[in-house]
Amino acid sequence: MRVIVVYFLRRGMIGRQLFVVCLVVISIIVWACHAISGQVQDFVVIQSGQPGSSEEAQPVMDSLADYIQKKIGHGVKVKGRYFNDLDKALGFVRDDPPDWGIVRVGFYAQFVRGLPMTVMASTRPGGFSKDMWHLVVKKNAPEGWRTIRGTVFGNMLFETDAGACLLFRAPNADLPFKLKGTFHPLRSLRAVVRGKTSGVVLDRMQHEAIKALPLADKIKVMHSSGRLPTSPVVWFGPPNERMKRVMTILLGMGEDPDAGSLLKLLQTDGFGPADADLPKFRLNAENKGCPW
Repeated sequence: MRVIVVYFLRRGMIGRQLFVVCLVVISIIVWACHAISGQVQDFVVIQSGQPGSSEEAQPVMDSLADYIQKKIGHGVKVKGRYFNDLDKALGFVRDDPPDWGIVRVGFYAQFVRGLPMTVMASTRPGGFSKDMWHLVVKKNAPEGWRTIRGTVFGNMLFETDAGACLLFRAPNADLPFKLKGTFHPLRSLRAVVRGKTSGVVLDRMQHEAIKALPLADKIKVMHSSGRLPTSPVVWFGPPNERMKRVMTILLGMGEDPDAGSLLKLLQTDGFGPADADLPKFRLNAENKGCPW
């Protein structure tokens, strides 16, 4: 195209001004093609309290990135990060916002007012579309969660203000005990049996897993939450066409034989539509009070 323009210029058939305009148009087209081919789409998985480290989980993030990149195509580069440390996760999201992420329901509830998050899908751990939290205590403990003193642990309790509302429908400041996040819920559960700590909060999958352990006869469920949303998939910002493309890919993974092993690593039986109940699980301003 540039050769043709030069040819006609030399023949005197167009002016220098038109020639310059054509070069500008060509430059814009070349720049746009380069921008599209070099586009980077970042995502983050934030699961505070889960075992391991960001480095150990990176191969799984790379596998998910490769899967999505192949589906998107068009030269888009997909990169993923993983955090199980809440402070590091918040720093990353605020300083270098990714396009989308998989977060805990507590993360969404506690930070959605400060971080723009549009829910686009939900995880399906164990095939369930809903979760439930259980407060587990020593078998001979008095009845009623308001009788508890001391500390209650759980790997979903790093977002303590949200955790209090999600499980007890009470502000964290009003609880007669302290909530504390842990990376080792099984170790905390053993401490409950020994009388070294007051209680442990387990999600649905954790609660099912401990039923096969010998210590199951030495503990009891004192209190359970209502039906809670599973970990949501969120878009950091207002919805757009790029969000719709990612959402379509995620929703199709459960039916894709090539995604089976990857979904096991992600600990979900695929992805489902956004939970219609999730938007109501937002803490009030300054995390005071439970709006649900």
